[in-house]
Amino acid sequence: MSYLYSGKSFIGDDRYMIKKSVLVSLVSLAFISTACTPPIPPDVLASYAEQEVQCANGEVVVKGSENTTNVLQAGIDLYLVSCPEALVTIDNQASEPNIVVTDNSAAEPEMCNAFEFKTSLMNQFSTLVYYGEGLDGIVLSPKAVAGLINGEITNWNDPLIAESNPEFELPNIPVTFVEVEKLHTSDQAFIDWISTITGSPIEIKPTKIVPDFQTLLQDFGSLNGVVSVLPSNVIYDNALTYANLKINDLDFLFDFSSFASAASQVFIKEEDGNVLGFLDPEVQPATDIGTSETSNSWHGISYFEFGLCKDDESNSARTFMRFLSRLDAQGQLETYGYFPLTEPLRVKVAGKIGEKLPTPSFNPEDLTQN
Repeated sequence: MSYLYSGKSFIGDDRYMIKKSVLVSLVSLAFISTACTPPIPPDVLASYAEQEVQCANGEVVVKGSENTTNVLQAGIDLYLVSCPEALVTIDNQASEPNIVVTDNSAAEPEMCNAFEFKTSLMNQFSTLVYYGEGLDGIVLSPKAVAGLINGEITNWNDPLIAESNPEFELPNIPVTFVEVEKLHTSDQAFIDWISTITGSPIEIKPTKIVPDFQTLLQDFGSLNGVVSVLPSNVIYDNALTYANLKINDLDFLFDFSSFASAASQVFIKEEDGNVLGFLDPEVQPATDIGTSETSNSWHGISYFEFGLCKDDESNSARTFMRFLSRLDAQGQLETYGYFPLTEPLRVKVAGKIGEKLPTPSFNPEDLTQN
């Protein structure tokens, strides 16, 4: 996950990225060939900005949801290690927050009406999860997933499930499809992806609708044959059994290699002062790191955005946002079931946030020593 989804090359609309070593050489040559100070390339500037944490002590209120509280608090705690006097808090009921974090679904808060800009922060993936005796290790075809979601499959021994699991003696267990009242964007992206593959829209017909994840998880601890569509943070936090897919005889695994493959299909959209990442499924995925193989991309993906609603004269909110785009802050996202931005997108995001922040201080001669 590179911190590029760790090292994949980037493919997409934003194609200007050049290796740092080449840029350093160009900058060094510019110093020699002209008496004027050349502009510092954005990725070199971002690299130096990573070497020191900027702090600001104005009050910052971050609005997210119960779903994102843990990961945002982890970011705050890491910030406070370097900036112990900072005043950053989470208030999910705030009417006038400084920062809003959302995936723009009904399950998350609305973006502030008036914002200076918004950027991508992190992403998450969704898949179908299940619990049933004798079901561990099954794989599902898109038609089977569609049947479980739209209510056409009512028992786990259905022929559509058996078709992609010939080695299983599937149990005679009724299907109980439990879903939360409000889907996240990655949940809908997963359903839309399956719809595209099957060629038919999927109507969601849960056996039972619950108000929140906490209630849903109680069913996963008590019901045999339960199934749901859930985002990665809930799946990983609760060690739920998730479904891999079999599509046209190819294995699509709900794991980091498939996520990295999807990350290599991201393009960057810069519009109206915003910097956002989007998946382009038509882009050829990059090969896996250190191999000539390409993992099959998992397209049940969405981005969480964070918007700067308001700031103070010390740019305290902007400074905290810049911290969350650092490699160290991005690196801990996986612990909470979210995933970091691809490196080209992260550099763009960091540059946008840092526009009004102090330029990192360094000796230009140091550029020639790297």
